[in-house]
Amino acid sequence: MLIGERWRAGSVPPRSLEKYPEFLEACSAQEHVLSSTVDDVSKLWWTLTWLEGRPVAELERGPRVALRGDGSVHVSGAEEPVGAGVGIADGDSHEHDVFDEDEDDDDLFPEPAPRA
Repeated sequence: MLIGERWRAGSVPPRSLEKYPEFLEACSAQEHVLSSTVDDVSKLWWTLTWLEGRPVAELERGPRVALRGDGSVHVSGAEEPVGAGVGIADGDSHEHDVFDEDEDDDDLFPEPAPRA
């Protein structure tokens, strides 16, 4: 994983994302959705990282947008209200990591084999 950049919601995203228009559209759509529940979306920041050469952007305390290996864009954590916590949804009876729904990085961190 490579750390990329940060940019304010609603502002011009990093130039490194220009070749991913569907990815940028998904980020913009999430900002639009949040604008109905957040006083000022422009106070939130996106954090861009690169996983296996593909962009992953997380909006502070909100959705995660990831470009999958097949070129599709996946959004997770969008159903969580801003401020619900980092990764764990408030009120869940079971701990559910909303940022791991895409599972495309699970092969990088396999479960250890049980000891005999």
